[in-house]
Amino acid sequence: MTLAAVLCCVMTTTVFTACTSEESHPNTYRYEVKLASDYYSYYYDEIQTVTAAFNQAVNYTQMLSSPQDNEMKSKCEAVKQKYANINCPYMKFNLFRYTTAVGMEGKEDLIATYEMGPALTTPYVKYAFVTNEEEAYAALEAKKPTLSDEVYKASYKTLSRLLGRHRGSSGGLKSAFENHFATSFNDYWPDTDENTRIIVLACDSIANAHAADTLVVDATVAVTKTGLFDQKVTTFWGRMFSPTIQ
Repeated sequence: MTLAAVLCCVMTTTVFTACTSEESHPNTYRYEVKLASDYYSYYYDEIQTVTAAFNQAVNYTQMLSSPQDNEMKSKCEAVKQKYANINCPYMKFNLFRYTTAVGMEGKEDLIATYEMGPALTTPYVKYAFVTNEEEAYAALEAKKPTLSDEVYKASYKTLSRLLGRHRGSSGGLKSAFENHFATSFNDYWPDTDENTRIIVLACDSIANAHAADTLVVDATVAVTKTGLFDQKVTTFWGRMFSPTIQ
């Protein structure tokens, strides 16, 4: 009886230990770096290259049995130093650690952040045109009954040159100002006196070329610059076109 009791106890302990081992699901860890800043169309290839370098360094598809935060941070710092002289104004990357286990909800932890780019030491801004487009076209339509067809069409054409016509699925018409700068205003640029001078000279030239065009309503065009980090908006050029026909 005593031997049977001992054997029973041993068997019970063995079965319990085996079940516990089978039900044990240790955590696994994976690291990945993601772009956290705005995308800059002029620097698409450079952004892709740097992002790939970060994730190659941390081997983002590798599953680890234990956390390696310090090692991954060191690898990311090395990538940051390698690409210290990038052309893109600003890149911000976040290093994440993903923790998973069978039967458990995954967990995402932000481990570190890496900022790069010349905008960290030099102010950068984005330029934009601001106009009274909607008001000007509405005023023209209100005057239409009193205008000849020739004057109405000529005035409409002048507004489209000065202000553009931004409506409809196709994006409408771009103004002469927008066409001159094409896609340049889609990205950030160093906030320098030279860049300001170039824009002012071009806008003055375009405005003067259309100053005598047929126009029966007021039209205004201005250029603003918005800071990359502080988002401060400043107007540094503007022109009001008064009616040339009363």
